[in-house]
Amino acid sequence: MAVKKDEKSELLAEVILALEKIEGCKEFISLIPEVRVNLVYARENPKTPEDVLAIDGRITVVNGMPYASGRPKFGASSHMARLIIELNKFDRSIRAGINFASNPPLMKWLKNYCELKGWVFGVIDREKEPVEVIEKEGASMPWKIAHLVKSCRGKAPKIFYETEALGKEPLSMLVGKDPVEIAEQICEIARSYAQSFQSRHKIGKIDLESFEQFILKRLGKKDKNVLVPPLTGVDATVIDIGDDKVLVVAEDPIFTIPGQSLEMFGWYTVNIGASDVAVMGVKPKYMTYTLLMPPQTSDEDFRTIVNSIHKTALELEITIVGGHTGYYPVGAVPLIGGITVFSIAEKDKYVTPLGAKPGDDVLLTKGPAIETVGILSFLYEKMLKEKYPSHLVEKAKSLCKQMTVVEDCLTAMEAGGVTSMHDATEGGVIGGLFEIANASKVGMEVDEKLFIYPEEVKFVCEELKIDPIAAIAEGSLLLTVKPTHSGKVIKKLKEAGIKASIIGKVLKDRKKRIMKRLDGKTVTLAIPEQDPFWPAFFKGLEQNQG
Repeated sequence: MAVKKDEKSELLAEVILALEKIEGCKEFISLIPEVRVNLVYARENPKTPEDVLAIDGRITVVNGMPYASGRPKFGASSHMARLIIELNKFDRSIRAGINFASNPPLMKWLKNYCELKGWVFGVIDREKEPVEVIEKEGASMPWKIAHLVKSCRGKAPKIFYETEALGKEPLSMLVGKDPVEIAEQICEIARSYAQSFQSRHKIGKIDLESFEQFILKRLGKKDKNVLVPPLTGVDATVIDIGDDKVLVVAEDPIFTIPGQSLEMFGWYTVNIGASDVAVMGVKPKYMTYTLLMPPQTSDEDFRTIVNSIHKTALELEITIVGGHTGYYPVGAVPLIGGITVFSIAEKDKYVTPLGAKPGDDVLLTKGPAIETVGILSFLYEKMLKEKYPSHLVEKAKSLCKQMTVVEDCLTAMEAGGVTSMHDATEGGVIGGLFEIANASKVGMEVDEKLFIYPEEVKFVCEELKIDPIAAIAEGSLLLTVKPTHSGKVIKKLKEAGIKASIIGKVLKDRKKRIMKRLDGKTVTLAIPEQDPFWPAFFKGLEQNQG
């Protein structure tokens, strides 16, 4: 029986309202599986998928937010439509549903969540499906739902999941009476899960409030010679040493990256440390480092790391003047407990993120998420190469060699007109822009459409459901430059083989700190609560170890 026009309009209106709620819930992207998401809504007493409204093209991720890639359409779903039809036979109130990701930590959390809500939680065990059912056309779904309801003592569960099978991704389902109810419930689930994860597993730099309210109030003895003390968004400190000279000092820890050579570990050590001095407009000159190795580290690995650090320091003309090296049972792999890079410069020859002035142009080199894409393309190499051309994945991996801004900074300073520079590390470009604006006490207006966007950054971030502007971006240099010099800076960088573009303006109104996203939406510049790189990094690490 065809759906009546009035009924069709009513169903369609409810699905559209539900989609608006889901598309506004950024936390939901963590629940989107590889096969993407479909939201379905059936008419009363549905018989076939043509009686079920679904999203044509499914719900995916665009610019770090959930996004319906097509319009709601009757018959647009097969699997989810048949699932709702079969559930409706057991419980006529169930007419809507949504599929989402399934993994052991989430399922454990969901089971507890359902107990608190008083909801029935169920499982479809695909391994128990009889061969004759699998082989018979159209028999699988009726068996699954009958099996599910039976396992739940005759009740249709509110939330359930299907276990993994050959060629089938494990999925979870939330069902209910209408799509608006479903949207509100799945968004509440997404936000609650994100909050519980974040409170237990905060990864990365300490939050802004703790830094400003706790750490900055505990800096030991005050000294008038400290011209630039520790500040949010400032990469290095500056100390007056007399004779119109200043000492510029920066420090960083460095970790090994799974899947990469120890030579690269040495390269990162020097370049990441040196970048924090270079963004002050000063050529790095000296360094110390602390190399901590587990007792089982071989002599060959030890020599490889030290040789690589030595070689990279020679390339950047940096002198190693001290440090500490030893074997300690503090981890499974070598790490740099800290690299300190410093340099001496003339008192009026350095810049800081405090120097941005209203009217300055805002520039970005290379594009966003350079470090994120470079590192994660190693961790997820196998998965990426199953879906994308090998040369494109290799191109993404090669971004690791761009995780430095030393040449970017020194080249820009040579062109002149630079008022501030900042390496977009944790919190990505949007966090880095906020830090410059906050440090300089100015406003800022930026347009994402003006960014350089390497194709490898786009596909890796989209595949891993990462917002590229919020992800750690060592190698992505942010600059503010006098408008009279922006062209010179971009030209000079181009001659050095570094792409750059003007992405916005510094404003006088410090209350206006905004970015226009690719989809036309405007967001406020801010440090992300959780850099999306870290959860993806540790998930990839677990998968590789498994």
